[in-house]
Amino acid sequence: MCTRPGVSGVNIHARRLNFQLRALTKLTMRLSFLNLLLLPLLALPAVAAAIGVSGVAGVTQTAQSDTARPATKTTKAADAAKATKATKATKATPTPRTAKPVRAPVVVTATGPGQAGYVHYWLITAPDGAQEMQVGIELADQRIAWSFPGVGVTVAPFIAAGEYTANGRLFTVQHQYGLRPYRNDAAVARLQAGLQQRIKYWVDNATPYCELNGVNREVCVSCFGFAAQILYPGKSRMYADFPRDFPRTGGEDFHTTEDLLVYLAGLHVLPNAAARQRRLEQLGGPTALREELTRLSALVVDQRPTAVASSANSAAKTRVRAPAKAAVRPG
Repeated sequence: MCTRPGVSGVNIHARRLNFQLRALTKLTMRLSFLNLLLLPLLALPAVAAAIGVSGVAGVTQTAQSDTARPATKTTKAADAAKATKATKATKATPTPRTAKPVRAPVVVTATGPGQAGYVHYWLITAPDGAQEMQVGIELADQRIAWSFPGVGVTVAPFIAAGEYTANGRLFTVQHQYGLRPYRNDAAVARLQAGLQQRIKYWVDNATPYCELNGVNREVCVSCFGFAAQILYPGKSRMYADFPRDFPRTGGEDFHTTEDLLVYLAGLHVLPNAAARQRRLEQLGGPTALREELTRLSALVVDQRPTAVASSANSAAKTRVRAPAKAAVRPG
């Protein structure tokens, strides 16, 4: 027969065992819970240290970057300011200007294409043996417009060397040289474009040559006077409008072909004899030109302004009449 005390004893033992297991479980759970609480606390210093190092490095790097940026901007601003100051200083300081040298003219020994307006010189000998310089202007068709003694303004074929009959008088004609009328290309182009119109009046009116003993006509021109009116036309046909620095080498009341030659060669603006000698060497050309310019160079006063032909003062104007007498008249 099955007795209850035996069963009761078994149950009591089992309850005790269960109680112990429950107690052990609770303890384990408490320890695990404590571990969960303690582990973060134990790991916190290391994490904090790691975060601190990384954070400091990040902060330091950021600080350096922030510091570098203003430094770069400041440097750029300083460089820009220096560049601006340098530019202003450059603009404020004027570049010293040197006097532009007068370009030597083109010298020719005959007529040719593209030489309309060129000034040519001849040595002419009258039947009585008197010699003078004759000047004329080359036309586009290579003929010559001039005012010849005894004839006046006319157009004639170019003569290199030969004879020319003027109103029944036989002259010996010897070409010397020709020079470009202006150093400025635009001025030469304007002259060539209007050359026929400038000459028309003088030819159409058969303007007479200004003889030394005078003429009855109001308007007359010597060879130089005609050339001056073509190159430097004035408001009045009695006076040419000469450039303000046009020389007056002879110190006389009239300009001559010699003054024109000095002007065309550019000797009038050179400061001394040495500079004029260098210009003569630069010019080249025929021997007759060098010899004539050498002679005229001695007449140019060193380092003094040349005479000025003023269009405003009639006393300073040059009338287009014959020059003073000379052994070889300049024309």
